[in-house]
Amino acid sequence: MTVTEIAKLAGVSIGTVDRVLHNRGRVSPDTQKRVQAIIDNSDYQPNMLARQLKKHESYKIGVLLPEIDTGYGYWKKLYDGIERTMRDELSAFSFSIQPFFFTRSVHTSLIAQFSQMMSAGCNAYIIAPVQQEETLALLESMPEETPYCFVDCPLPEARPLCTVAQDPYKAGYLSGRLTELTANHKDGTYIVVRTYSEAFNQTERVRGFCDWFKDSGKKTKVVDMGDAMPDGIRQEIGRILKETPDACGICTVSVEVQFVAEQVVRSGAKDRIAVTGFDVVDANKELVLNGSIDCVISQQPEEQGMTAVHKLFRKLIYEDTPDSIIHIPLEIFFKENLI
Repeated sequence: MTVTEIAKLAGVSIGTVDRVLHNRGRVSPDTQKRVQAIIDNSDYQPNMLARQLKKHESYKIGVLLPEIDTGYGYWKKLYDGIERTMRDELSAFSFSIQPFFFTRSVHTSLIAQFSQMMSAGCNAYIIAPVQQEETLALLESMPEETPYCFVDCPLPEARPLCTVAQDPYKAGYLSGRLTELTANHKDGTYIVVRTYSEAFNQTERVRGFCDWFKDSGKKTKVVDMGDAMPDGIRQEIGRILKETPDACGICTVSVEVQFVAEQVVRSGAKDRIAVTGFDVVDANKELVLNGSIDCVISQQPEEQGMTAVHKLFRKLIYEDTPDSIIHIPLEIFFKENLI
């Protein structure tokens, strides 16, 4: 039922119905009671979209991500999901994005871009909290009522509107299971490689990986790369393989699995070592298809971006509060199901 239909049934003007709906007074008690009774007995729903769009000429969402030409295609996929959703679904509602890209390995870059984002007059934010401590400190300066979503990585100490990401512990546990499976359950050492020590999701994946093997009695080894570049990763993996002759499986809990796989092949060890990792970027996809990587777990970055935009849209327009954690499914790709 519309406001016009309610007014007609009550024998009053549309303005009177509007005053009753919004409790603005200047309506006699008898008229208010009559109009309210019709509202209560009808299926009337206020048009929240129209109401909110009338209040705001436009909405701007700030996006804080690592530079999209880094991450070997991962961050670009995530940003593309955000941008495409804005362009194809929300541009008609005067929604737009303003990106702020920082250098992941440089703390001052994150600080500078966060400061610029806070000065840009955004209504909401999408943030990748890959620098854990710095992000927590910066969030203290954000107005408490401002909605923001995390993508890629949870940050338990923070209080975002929602986090759109995998459950990193479960992802790590699954990666341990897959590594043992593709190694044909060999006895030996199973290696897990972390490329960014500050990333909460990588730490949780390592924990899950090791927990998978805890009850079996099989050995695990954790290798921290710091923030190594490709050549440094290859060099370190070469050294690890020499000092771990019984290695039978190796998992990289990030997109950099491509460089680990290349070194395993280069060392002539692929026939005895299973290789697993994360993210279906182009380089990893090619290595899965040629057998250098046995399988990867996809984080579905485009889906993360799309979901975060939708949740902020519904919060800003309909005042909906989503679940605090929105887990992205753990998709597994072998060469047989990778198209």
